[in-house]
Amino acid sequence: MNRLKQLTITVLSLALSMAWAETQIRNIAEIGPNTESIESNGYAQIYYVSSAASEDGDGSQTSPWKSLTAGMSGLPEASADRPLAVFVSEGNYGGETLMMRPFVDLFGGFDSVTWDRDIHVYRSVLDGEGERRVVFAANDCILDGFTITRGRTSTHGGGILCDDASPTIKNCFITENTTLEPENFNHTRIHQDAHHGGGIAVFFNSAPVIRNNVFFNNRTHIGNGAGVAFYGWIRIKGAPETSFESNVMVGGLQAQLKNNVFVNNVAGVTDTNRTRSSNGGAISCAFEARPVIENNVIAYNEAKGRGDAGGIYSEYYSYPTVIGNWLVGNIGDDDGGAIYAMRMGHITISQNFIAGNWTRGNGVGGIRLSKEGRGLIRDNIIVQNQTGGALQCVDSYVEYRNNLVMHNKGKASIKYVNHFPYFQPSIAENNIIRENEGGLSIDATEGATLKLIKNNIDAKVKGKRNKNRSITLIDDARILKSTSLIFDESRYQSILEIDAAADISSLVGRIAHINEFWSVICAVEGNKIYTWGDAQAQYTAGDDIEIISDYKFK
Repeated sequence: MNRLKQLTITVLSLALSMAWAETQIRNIAEIGPNTESIESNGYAQIYYVSSAASEDGDGSQTSPWKSLTAGMSGLPEASADRPLAVFVSEGNYGGETLMMRPFVDLFGGFDSVTWDRDIHVYRSVLDGEGERRVVFAANDCILDGFTITRGRTSTHGGGILCDDASPTIKNCFITENTTLEPENFNHTRIHQDAHHGGGIAVFFNSAPVIRNNVFFNNRTHIGNGAGVAFYGWIRIKGAPETSFESNVMVGGLQAQLKNNVFVNNVAGVTDTNRTRSSNGGAISCAFEARPVIENNVIAYNEAKGRGDAGGIYSEYYSYPTVIGNWLVGNIGDDDGGAIYAMRMGHITISQNFIAGNWTRGNGVGGIRLSKEGRGLIRDNIIVQNQTGGALQCVDSYVEYRNNLVMHNKGKASIKYVNHFPYFQPSIAENNIIRENEGGLSIDATEGATLKLIKNNIDAKVKGKRNKNRSITLIDDARILKSTSLIFDESRYQSILEIDAAADISSLVGRIAHINEFWSVICAVEGNKIYTWGDAQAQYTAGDDIEIISDYKFK
């Protein structure tokens, strides 16, 4: 990679470039779990649970319940006019699947003596003990400040199942949950429906708000969405309609996946025969699912078993909106290291930083559309993906506007193949496509072509007014020498100590990688860098830490 401090490139115009740069909306400060204040006076009654109690009391602060599940079963009726809250102290709570109830909000992270709250210090653990699902969700309720772990189920939703249920799930640590391989699974077939949602499964009439959580080390044995799996179109009052204005969904109720961290999640861990039945290492969307996926860190997740999309997978009429995320270092076994969308859906991919993704089969590391998929891809930074280039669009329709595409590896930076004449011509407009390992590859001899309009491309290609003017892009990449790495198991962060002489104060929110481990820097402190995820398997003492360019214009 060219590491000059300033890299002069040519673009369409200064005004266009600056307008593109100002659209980015990612905010690292809003990401991850926090201890939020609770409006206690909004509840008709607050009950207390503490595993430190010698026996079940009456649910008061001075005489709390010992068992959360027993306490929940003994609650009076709650309603919109009479909501209830349950405060849960630090400790381990297992034994049964927690059945949430409408208008009963659950808050963890309290000290068992003072009832002060700090979700990082006083960990309230809901434990599936490797035997059962952890939580069965309900409508109109909150789950806030818990560790949901060791869920294990032979159906969907190892940690949490939202089945016709729309809770708010926030400030939780959702870790080490698993969906098992279906019984008598036939390993000689491909593209089978298996068990989805290692961390959370969101099914049918469910529109939960899932925000400010960490999804770490969740698994599907065979199935989609190791972190979160969305499945089915909600058909309830307030759901989005099927009309569009300028490719933007109109309507109301949609699942919200916002300000979360997805790291080290893996789909298809037992799919050794590579049946292509495990897609979406972090997130999957299927059969008309329409979530909004916004301002998340999605890093170093993997789809195995010849599965697609280490990051986000979308299929069968799904309409996800993917906006303002970091998608870095995700690994697909087949195609689409970061994102794969197919089968008549319409994915919107906007204002994301997509870098360092790759596939084991040398498929496209960035984004792939295929099998009559649709995609609006605009205002993204798509750089340094390690295999197959930035975008592949095969027998699908794409509008590709205002993206920065640089330093991607592979034979083609953008590959477009279309055998179907009935598609409207796809469009690539106002993109900066420069200094990639490969150029453009367009094969539309049997179908509608790709229209190239006003792009900046460092190659001679046919298109409309692909003219150039000069501007300077700041290449502020850095190489730092590490001295040690510690993994913080409580916060799911790798702490890298570096040469004390280096100034790292401005690196929060930047993308860093050590060998094949890519992540986002969430904090700096002295000579220490904190990144989301576990980098131990990729690290050797003294390894270089590469901080990639922020790809901003001067």
